[in-house]
Amino acid sequence: MKPKKKLPLRVHLAIGFLIFSALLLTVLWLFQTVFLESFYKSIKTMQVKRCAYSLSDYLGSESFDELVGEIEEQNSMIVGVYDTGSPTFICTYSSSNQPGFRSDISMSSVYSLYQKAADNGGENATITQIHREDHFFKPDADKFIDAFDGNASTASDDERNQLREPSLERPFSENLAYSMIVNTAEGERLIIVESQITPVNSVVDTLRYQLIIMTAVIVVLSIVIAVMVGKMIARPISETNEKAKSLAKQDYDITFEGGRYREITELNATLTYAAGELKKVDSLQKELIANISHDLRTPLTMIIGYGEVMRDLPGEMTPDNIQIIVDEATRLNSLVTDLLDISRLQSNTADIKKAPFSLTKCIESIFARYTKLIENDGLNILFEHTGEVFVMGDELRITQVLYNLINNAINYIGEDKTVIVRQTVQEERVRVEVIDHGEGIPDEKLAYIWDRYYRVNEEHRRAKIGTGLGLSIVKNILVAHDADFGVESTVGEGSDFWFSMPVIPTDGEE
Repeated sequence: MKPKKKLPLRVHLAIGFLIFSALLLTVLWLFQTVFLESFYKSIKTMQVKRCAYSLSDYLGSESFDELVGEIEEQNSMIVGVYDTGSPTFICTYSSSNQPGFRSDISMSSVYSLYQKAADNGGENATITQIHREDHFFKPDADKFIDAFDGNASTASDDERNQLREPSLERPFSENLAYSMIVNTAEGERLIIVESQITPVNSVVDTLRYQLIIMTAVIVVLSIVIAVMVGKMIARPISETNEKAKSLAKQDYDITFEGGRYREITELNATLTYAAGELKKVDSLQKELIANISHDLRTPLTMIIGYGEVMRDLPGEMTPDNIQIIVDEATRLNSLVTDLLDISRLQSNTADIKKAPFSLTKCIESIFARYTKLIENDGLNILFEHTGEVFVMGDELRITQVLYNLINNAINYIGEDKTVIVRQTVQEERVRVEVIDHGEGIPDEKLAYIWDRYYRVNEEHRRAKIGTGLGLSIVKNILVAHDADFGVESTVGEGSDFWFSMPVIPTDGEE
């Protein structure tokens, strides 16, 4: 089955913007149309309730009238207070005392509000639909006209009748009446705060038309912004992707340029660094193959050459020729063994058996192997120490480390033909240094000398002793022992290869 082709990033961004816009518009439509009326009534109820509580606190005080005036003026509410001590409620205060309101209050409505408040724990909010002229406190149209015009004679009878008659478009309105029963020193009182609920139908219609326009604008803007943002974000990613494809094709000279976003810039910097490192690895790999081929070809060539001479020429079957074949075969075997050791150490499959042993005696036993070199080549190999030291480790592997370090020093020995092995103990750690007075190593190349077949000089040369893989083996063995190691070198003065391990106490020191 053919895999489904995935959409580009800019398309996903466009879809995401459109989905976000759709959700945003849905929320706006719900809150501005469907839930608008319920929210408005809830807020209006809380507003009227707060006013009723404020009035209950100041009931009977001198500032009561002033508070009522502020409530009526700022919140467009009507206030009434009734004495409920008698079967017929007595109105002790009402907005009918204010200009513009009549005093013929519907007592049946007052009784109904009182009963609802009593049944609801002393307070209650009621919303009723009534005709315009049937408020609890009915406005006087004539006085309203006079107050509005300032002169009663300026309003005609037709204009007065139009104001008195209810609107045909809205034959009723909704009133919110909040009733609260309050106990005072003079007895029980009923406070009624009434407020007309402004019709929200016209507001909803207005918002609906606005939302239709907003919907169109937001959808268009979402598409435009999604396309622009998609291109801005996707372009640097696409460019990085194309360059990464070139990198996969082994084009290591490619450079990933920085982008306008931090993440893209960091990614490009990482890929540029990776390209440089891959270039180094590729170079070292080619060099490794070339060096291994050289080192394998040399002993094989000698073995084949001496073998053919011994076969074709009479009298060449001499011990010296046979010894050369044996030596070259041994060298070839050592090279293969070292390659296997490196592979096992790097894959953590090498058998490391740690046990206490004398590091000092281990070094002394190694020196015995160089007796022939000391006698024939005039080498001067010195071992400096102050006493016997014991460590925990694999003695065979540590011997391999020491042997490779000494071989490396002999291969790059100076004119004095001196190699010094120094053992020192400090802060319960032993430090072993292998020092030569050869040509030294430049600072910029010190970090690479532990790599397989890395050479300081450009010209590959065959090691006098060993296979050329010694330092890489040293590194992997010391890493397996959690030992510290390093090299200090000065060009023209020589090099100091060292490693450090914890000292374990002997029986006499415990």
